[in-house]
Amino acid sequence: MNTEEIYGYLDEIGRDGYKLGLNRVQEALEALGNPQKAFKIIHVAGTNGKGSTSTFIYQVLKTHGYRTGLFTSPHIINFYDRIKVDENISEEDFFRIFEIVKKTTQENNIEVSTFEFITLCAVMYFKEKNCDYAIMEVGMGGRLDATNALGDTFISVIAKIGMDHQEYLGDTLEEIAYEKACIMKENGRCIVYDQKESVLDVFRKVAAERNNKLIVADFSKAKNVKVSSKLNSFDYKDMHIETRLSGDYQIYNAQLALSVLEEIRDELDLSNEEIEKGMREAYIPARFDVINEDPTVIYDGGHNIDGVEALTKSLKSIYPNQKFVFVFGVMADKDYKAEVKLVTPLAKAFVTFKPQTDRGLDSYKLREVLSAYTDEIENFDDVNDAIDYAIKNYPDDVIVVFGTLYSAEQAYEHL
Repeated sequence: MNTEEIYGYLDEIGRDGYKLGLNRVQEALEALGNPQKAFKIIHVAGTNGKGSTSTFIYQVLKTHGYRTGLFTSPHIINFYDRIKVDENISEEDFFRIFEIVKKTTQENNIEVSTFEFITLCAVMYFKEKNCDYAIMEVGMGGRLDATNALGDTFISVIAKIGMDHQEYLGDTLEEIAYEKACIMKENGRCIVYDQKESVLDVFRKVAAERNNKLIVADFSKAKNVKVSSKLNSFDYKDMHIETRLSGDYQIYNAQLALSVLEEIRDELDLSNEEIEKGMREAYIPARFDVINEDPTVIYDGGHNIDGVEALTKSLKSIYPNQKFVFVFGVMADKDYKAEVKLVTPLAKAFVTFKPQTDRGLDSYKLREVLSAYTDEIENFDDVNDAIDYAIKNYPDDVIVVFGTLYSAEQAYEHL
């Protein structure tokens, strides 16, 4: 078994696209001996911010000394960064666990999807590594997501809700919120991002039905907030918090994580010093991340309306009264016309590219949409060619690569 064979198999079982439903994963877990029962699960859902929130919590628990697993998706720099305990799962470990899951699902005639298969691999690895806790990020939605088949959770977390994956989750924020809210388990507890009241009402209703303790993160606790392209800082109760995850929106993701940590800190014996250190060391690529210094190149994986709006707010806050060169690639199934309207007021120029996936929008089609707003556009098939063009032709400007996480691996390796 090698990497090419693994990718081939994952592509083969993924031909039917994203499968929603819990039965397949539940059957597979049973056949594997219910490995998810070996550790406590912190389950994180949301449209935007769930990866960052998960990473903050993971790093704090790890700082204390708990054996902690982290499962996120999609991968950013390489396939193995989806699954980590201290560091990314090794290729050798993944190959071995891959074979166990493949053999088990095939022998039991369980036709799992690609995401379900990788979720099973993560759970097996976390058991093997004797994890105390695992932070499991939802792939899509929540109610019918593979991660929701794992059973009881230590605590549930719901980040910001936005419009995304409407074909699966519903056409309104409230419908989407319901899908996310269904990660709450009976008699559990859930910490949620403070947001639109109608969304919070959905959370309250589901929490009442499932007898959950519901806590809405209090975003008024952050004082003396400072945001830059490389570091955020703020005072939070009796702690001074600094985070490498920068941009305005990370202030709120950090406070959501801190609300979770406040709820569980006595049970886990977490000190202020451990929380401060863990928050400071938390890092996840492609979140308002400066990947080149001269000129400044920022990679931000914002890929839906809320994500792009958060990006523009951060740009205006950190670089007031400035125009930017946007290197822009997007999936064809996203509302890219609305994203264009958000960024064009801040644009000096655009360079478009096509993300290297079947869902990627042709760069010339994106150029045609942008041409209604500006003439200063160039288009390329490859993200690296687009970045190189921007650096060469706009050496004195801030260059912002955004619109997709799927091109981050190429861009990071290139720069």
